[in-house]
Amino acid sequence: MVEQESHDGILLLQNPHDNPICKLGYDTEVRCIEVVWRKYATSAQLRYVHEMILFMLRQYSAEKILGDDTELPIIHAEDQRWIVGEWLPRARTAGLKAAASKTSMTFFGRVAIGAVQSQLAREIQIRNFGNIHSARSWLRNCQ
Repeated sequence: MVEQESHDGILLLQNPHDNPICKLGYDTEVRCIEVVWRKYATSAQLRYVHEMILFMLRQYSAEKILGDDTELPIIHAEDQRWIVGEWLPRARTAGLKAAASKTSMTFFGRVAIGAVQSQLAREIQIRNFGNIHSARSWLRNCQ
């Protein structure tokens, strides 16, 4: 489905770590999965990226995620429910304990991400920051 939606979806599948939708990597200093959202992601694309994050949590035995949500304009309600209800339990099983992110530039992005984070806060340590440096610093000190 991801590749059928758009050319960006094809590029996402070809290189999940660096494509028009996002950039994924492992930060060796903080020992976390780093996600930089570059633009709007369809439901299928967003879920694919989250599956890649889950894979990377296991691959690196990582317990933290650092997200730059600056360019993430929205997360649709059904995707919010999927992240909280289906993805988070699997991420917790994979070892996820903490997440930090830089705030989205858009109003709807901030509202949607805030709604997801308020649910996640019941399960993991999570904070939102005005800049990525503060988010990285807080996450570095998380136990």
